[in-house]
Amino acid sequence: MFGRRKREEEAAAEAVREAERRALFAKLAERPEHICPFLGLVDERAGYVEGVSDDHRCYAFGDPAPLSAEQQTRVCQERGYGNCPRYLRGVLVIPTEELEALRRPRAPLPEPVAAPPAPSRRRRRAAPLLLFLLLLVVGGGAAGYLVFGEGLFPVAVVSSSPSPSPTPAVTGEPTPSATTEPTASPPPSESGLATPTPEPTPSAGDTFAFYEVSVGPRRYTLFRVNGAGVAVDTLETSFDGFSYARVEPRQGADDDVFWETADGGLEGWSYLSPESGRFRVRAVFRNSDGARRSAYLTRGELTEFPEATPAP
Repeated sequence: MFGRRKREEEAAAEAVREAERRALFAKLAERPEHICPFLGLVDERAGYVEGVSDDHRCYAFGDPAPLSAEQQTRVCQERGYGNCPRYLRGVLVIPTEELEALRRPRAPLPEPVAAPPAPSRRRRRAAPLLLFLLLLVVGGGAAGYLVFGEGLFPVAVVSSSPSPSPTPAVTGEPTPSATTEPTASPPPSESGLATPTPEPTPSAGDTFAFYEVSVGPRRYTLFRVNGAGVAVDTLETSFDGFSYARVEPRQGADDDVFWETADGGLEGWSYLSPESGRFRVRAVFRNSDGARRSAYLTRGELTEFPEATPAP
């Protein structure tokens, strides 16, 4: 008896929570498309006002977080809010039920009812004839191959650019819409090595040269950051192998640390931990002979802006 009452109370409480969720979804569904679903007020989750307000809060992490005026006007209330690091972190790391309001079901379209095809004696008679012709062509091709060799029926190799030699075609430089960079193995340079070759660690007397990002054969999300430190665009890219590029740390508007590439085909795009994926950054040093030394930053150091020049 007591167990039954407890189950009934739990069911009633769940019904109340479900009603509250549905009410929240209904309010979020009324928002214009350019308003971020994580934008709310300090005392009202589904509320917002047009423009800048001190009461605006971001609910991407669950608990309300304050927002700068720049973030409110240029990200939270613009169609590009989907590129915001907070939004991406809220969707990928801590998914919330509020996003279901953006996925409200639409009325299904009626499926077209196709009329059954009328029986055709001509088609039934034509099918065996077509099958016979197909067998004749295939059989004749096989016989010709056996008699005359490969010269009669050469095998076509599909390729983006014809090449008279069996050497695989080398792709050119990527276009702006390409998602990969050239993976040819260049010699060691200021941008790093083409293979994940370990380097000696720095020692006393070495001089700091620059920071360098290290990526592997997987997909990454990069960010375009404006002068105010706000991410205004994203780029999905991938690499066929290990790749390195010089980077410089940049302080974001919300204390995020962006590692902006300073050379290569992705110059100007930034990495952000952990939203960009599994990347690493190392500090590169030079000894008295000019030889490279390097040390990788820890995962925690990727989210902290370096205040001073690193020491060996």
